[in-house]
Amino acid sequence: DHALRDLLFRKMCDLRGTFAGIGDQLDGRIPLAYAHFVQVLVDSFLLIAPFALYSELGIWSIPAVGLLTLFYAGLLDLAKILLDPLDNDEFYDAPVNFDIGVLIRESNAGSTRWKYSAEMLPFATNFES
Repeated sequence: DHALRDLLFRKMCDLRGTFAGIGDQLDGRIPLAYAHFVQVLVDSFLLIAPFALYSELGIWSIPAVGLLTLFYAGLLDLAKILLDPLDNDEFYDAPVNFDIGVLIRESNAGSTRWKYSAEMLPFATNFES
């Protein structure tokens, strides 16, 4: 009787924890269809770019497409890393060296950088009304 009650209580707690995690999964992510749509757009752009640039740049369209590929494919990979920074969905084969703590510290440092910037102004002010 005591073991059955403990097992039932443990399963109810697991069910409650799983149910509570559903909202967290849905709130923090963009829909996967958007990520696929952006992937198709970037791939289409990079496929069509050499033909579109050849009339304007001639042979220089080859290095221009290389730069476009480097920029857009890198930006797309960065967006995918930011979509799942802890690699919960096992998107990458190799581990991604991405420290979330550094990102949070840098964003906090940016928010407090100008905290006391109005103490010394190059002109006289009077804030009293």
